[in-house]
Amino acid sequence: MTTFRTIHQIAKLVRKLEIDEEERIFYSHLSLHCIRLQECITCASQTSSRVDKNLISIALCQLSSLISATGSQEASSNTTIVRLNVFNAQWNKTREQDYNEKIDFIRRWLKLGLTKEHLNCINNVLEECADKLEKQQPDRILVKSDVEIARDHNGPSYGVWKTAQALFDALLQCERCSCSEQHEFKAKLELGTYRKAIESVQEMKVPRHVRRRVLHKDSSATGALDFGMFLSTERDWHEIRVQTAKERVVEFAVDGQVAPSYDTTRRVKKLCKSINSTRLKPWHRFVLKLTSGQLYHEGMEGSNFCIDQATEPISLLRCFEERHDVFTEKTKRLLSLIIGYAVLHLSGTSWLRSTWGSRDIKFFQTTSQKTPLRPFIQVHLTKANETPDVEIDNEPDDDAGFEDFNSGHRCTALIALAVVLIEIYFAKSFHKLAQMKGIPLESLDNNITLIDVDQVFGSNETEMEGWRSEIPEDSYLLTAIDNCLNPELWEDDEGNAFDNPMLKSRIYDDIVRPLELHLTTGFSKIHIDDVDNYARGLDFGGWGQPIADHNLHGITAASPITASLTTTSLPPVYTPSPALTLNASNQVDARFIMPDLQRLEPNSNANALLSLSYLTTSLDSISRPEASIYKNHHFFDDETGDEEKSIRKNRDYLSWRSEYLKVYDKFITAYLTSQPLKPVKIAILDTGIERGHDAFEAREEAIKARLNYYNESQRSIPDLNGHGTFTASLILDYAPDAELYIIKIAEKNARPNAETVAKAIDHAVDKWGVDIISMSFGWPSSDFDGYGFLESAIHRAYGKKVLLFAAASNSGGRLGRAYPASSSQVICVHSTDVLGNASAFSPTAQLYTLNLATIGESIESAWPTFLCSDKSTPPNYVKSRSGTSYATPIMAGIAAFLLQYARIHLPTEEALKFKNKENMEALLKRCAERGPNYAMRDGYFYVELSLNRHNLFGGRLEDISYEISKTLQK
Repeated sequence: MTTFRTIHQIAKLVRKLEIDEEERIFYSHLSLHCIRLQECITCASQTSSRVDKNLISIALCQLSSLISATGSQEASSNTTIVRLNVFNAQWNKTREQDYNEKIDFIRRWLKLGLTKEHLNCINNVLEECADKLEKQQPDRILVKSDVEIARDHNGPSYGVWKTAQALFDALLQCERCSCSEQHEFKAKLELGTYRKAIESVQEMKVPRHVRRRVLHKDSSATGALDFGMFLSTERDWHEIRVQTAKERVVEFAVDGQVAPSYDTTRRVKKLCKSINSTRLKPWHRFVLKLTSGQLYHEGMEGSNFCIDQATEPISLLRCFEERHDVFTEKTKRLLSLIIGYAVLHLSGTSWLRSTWGSRDIKFFQTTSQKTPLRPFIQVHLTKANETPDVEIDNEPDDDAGFEDFNSGHRCTALIALAVVLIEIYFAKSFHKLAQMKGIPLESLDNNITLIDVDQVFGSNETEMEGWRSEIPEDSYLLTAIDNCLNPELWEDDEGNAFDNPMLKSRIYDDIVRPLELHLTTGFSKIHIDDVDNYARGLDFGGWGQPIADHNLHGITAASPITASLTTTSLPPVYTPSPALTLNASNQVDARFIMPDLQRLEPNSNANALLSLSYLTTSLDSISRPEASIYKNHHFFDDETGDEEKSIRKNRDYLSWRSEYLKVYDKFITAYLTSQPLKPVKIAILDTGIERGHDAFEAREEAIKARLNYYNESQRSIPDLNGHGTFTASLILDYAPDAELYIIKIAEKNARPNAETVAKAIDHAVDKWGVDIISMSFGWPSSDFDGYGFLESAIHRAYGKKVLLFAAASNSGGRLGRAYPASSSQVICVHSTDVLGNASAFSPTAQLYTLNLATIGESIESAWPTFLCSDKSTPPNYVKSRSGTSYATPIMAGIAAFLLQYARIHLPTEEALKFKNKENMEALLKRCAERGPNYAMRDGYFYVELSLNRHNLFGGRLEDISYEISKTLQK
């Protein structure tokens, strides 16, 4: 595995050297073979299937033959394994050095200049090994079509590119009209992989006479290719489906000649007439046929994508600027792949100008307030030799100065793709990323150049330290970005641009294929051929949650299409859909909440809460949160006065904890004869601890390190508040075999500097290598000094698979989640009572997102002795407190239990998956579920562990492990 990874990294660098084209192609193939071989080993490990060691040995021998004996004395060994081990060890030291050092290593260690016959022999053997290993895997990562693509290095049909340009040209032919006012036509073309048809016309509610024409006309054509798009003259957008015959439109088209099988009376001559006719039939879309370079009417059909005409489509750029919190890891990877395919299909066409960007990618909101993950590229239908008042999206950029800034890159659309991929990964606009690094951009007219990217992102070939360092080095996404930005990859040996077939092949091999792997290595159940349809079923504005029956999304109960459908009542809604806030920040319109209000009782409390919540949300987006409610927000949230509550509640909590510890003892303690070989490491960021407290003296060995970032000149971490002592003791209660690392970030009730918290996170991740970080604090919004530093630290921790837990806040229904709990890269923890009822102080559960909660009321834990007034004999030095601050370390302790369970009872590869934030959330959700008909309580998934038979851990060990494995595969 290490050798394949090493060779893959080196092969990418070799292709940049001055070597002949045959050798360059060989190393391109070699890089892909190594990826395939790594996938086979990973897949076999994940599925516990057998790997043919003989094939692996053959592959390693071939790779060993590339290593020169002059590298070092050890490299001259006749033993393949010894040679490769030395090679790997030396590369591991060199790869952290500068570009020139790495090139020197390659020239010293590799046999460059081998004959074409020798290289072909190695290539064929490696390809055969990869093919055979893939066939042996029962649940292969690559599907058949993927393997074929990997073998011959061809992407999807290039007919998509040709047909897309033919469609643009056909639209231009009919954009002129005789209307008194000339229209400004705009078009939005749906982006997709186009590997598989999204939908069948037979599934649509199409009138019989139209269905006959659409389904049977030109039945001899195979591989029909449909384009989804919207056209507009002024403001309203009208849906159109363009049907083509794949390849035929290019291969058999004759300019100015109409196919004889088509009625010329159905030819589209004026776009405005076609667009206006759709206004008479809401919930319908036009079907057009593209043949021989002309568009023909095919009739109308029912639409399954009913957009909200009163809401402007939102650009991807505005999502970064205003709603970066809606991005999840899954939607990021899906979007990256779809946009990568868009560049493959549309580069060189009028749909995609060379300086396109996230501002050109749009999303529609539906009438049911969903924002499906269906990106569109927007252009103005204007001929290249005309100059409209607005920016022309299809106009080429030939400015010589602009080319200088791009260092002669032959395909500047790929620079734009790299920028968008970077923006998606960090969920921030490129200008924001530059601002956070304090780098002024050299851009002309807001166009981002290669020089800009090198300064802000950093370069693999220079010592520039930019945002690049915060993406894992083994990330396929990083490979795709680096390849986009490497000018030498996109020109031949003479420095000339590739012809179109070669360019498309290179884009697929070097960019799209890594993006496919970026998706499937994280979400193996998503089939590459089904990406378009899968993405359509996710609500982008709702944190990527599935849209119920997305084939009808956007159609309301009042729609004529669904008038006959039986509607079911929805549970009471307490907050608006997060998709609402994808609209312009100055929109306050009661219309947005009407679909949900129609399902509520007119005088219900939920109705009133929804109206109030929506109004508050909208107004908050207009005026910044300086209101008194924010001033009342406490950084370390807790509820005081529990001592006055009944002793019974405290006893109930102790009983709850006792049930949890029975689970811990049965599945962890019983299997440990001593300290675990790999204990879970937990860092807690708080007000310090009272080290001499009985709760810590008895467990001193568990506390591995302490650090004072509040006062760096002081080594001790005294707790003058009590909050840190309380939370740290809870961690040890729920994860008794874990190692605890404590960082003091604040004193008493003082709010710490966000940069201090960021430094604490970085230290816990980089120096201590922790698995979990618990943060029982928060800011009421992301509007505070140092936010960028803290967010970057969270990005880095998330990228290194560290689980971050944070308290939701104690503001009840008055405020939403605090930051960092509101971050998409942090697990937010809400609070309940001992029965799972939402605590009054816990924020309202959010729609379309996962709301995890555990007990946070009447919690008993250690309290500093000097702050206690306990007069009992002997004194207990404990207190009972409530708050999401205390639910958070309990949830972190439960997560530590799950990690330790995996390390004891599950295969290593499966245990590693537990450190993925989305996987841990899925496991905690499964812990909350009790039976197949389980429903959320107060909108929360209430996490509670016991040996009760309805609980996940109430069964046999093998059944529990099976359920956990099944959960990870979903």
